[in-house]
Amino acid sequence: MRLFATRVWGNPVGGNIPMATFGSEGHMARLLAISKPGDRLVFIGTKTERTSPELQGRILSMAEFGRLRLRTLDYFSKDELDPRDFDARGNFKFPHGVPIVRGWVFDPQPFVNNVLKQRLTMLATPGVEELIDSDDIAKIMALPATAFEPPPNQQFDQMRRINDALKPTTGPTPSNSSYEAERSAMEASFTYAMRFGSTSIWKVGHAMSVSGRLAEINKHIPHEIGIAQWKVELQQKWPDAITAHAMEQKVFELLDAKRTTGERINCTQKELGTAWLKAIVGE
Repeated sequence: MRLFATRVWGNPVGGNIPMATFGSEGHMARLLAISKPGDRLVFIGTKTERTSPELQGRILSMAEFGRLRLRTLDYFSKDELDPRDFDARGNFKFPHGVPIVRGWVFDPQPFVNNVLKQRLTMLATPGVEELIDSDDIAKIMALPATAFEPPPNQQFDQMRRINDALKPTTGPTPSNSSYEAERSAMEASFTYAMRFGSTSIWKVGHAMSVSGRLAEINKHIPHEIGIAQWKVELQQKWPDAITAHAMEQKVFELLDAKRTTGERINCTQKELGTAWLKAIVGE
């Protein structure tokens, strides 16, 4: 059994919406691709204003999750969901999810940094990050907890039985092009920041090969006349393209006022460095 940490605004275990939800299908797909039946999610309160002060930075709960990809609004009406989770156009911000088939609410709910030696990165904010330290896993499994069974739901109950029947098992055999595309998204990738010469113009993006991406970009610059070229200043490796893209988007969000065209940003090196570090942490 493996544990995967994810940051949340509220505790999904113990409520009326027994789902672990995600803002993109890619993050949901990544969880299912790297996990097996019987693995568990550990929910940790974010340090943002959206999370109640008493829950911020704390280990809230743990859940065993089902293997099916769900769309939140197929199972719950808008009236059942928090209105703050809808954007200005009325779109739900977390439309994808996996069912919680059983869970455990920790009591007390300790601060994550008081329990774990592993420091979570931005992987755990839009998606999940595996806990790899055996001592950390043992500490979480030893926390006092109250067992939680989701409210009766015919479809979720069926998934719980399927989940139990599948433990332990192996994943499906890859056999089609959609799997190949998804597997490609699971390969190690980098978020990068390139600088145009010594100017304040930066290009932020993600790629599996930063050197290859740099060479491709510079092909379109007439270096024969002595014009400046792009050069790599920062790069951060992630286990998959989904997370690399998420960090890229977080940098864009933090420097939104500085964006010019496409992937380009006009800012100081200090401004970029500050946003870069914040994006890595993911808070």
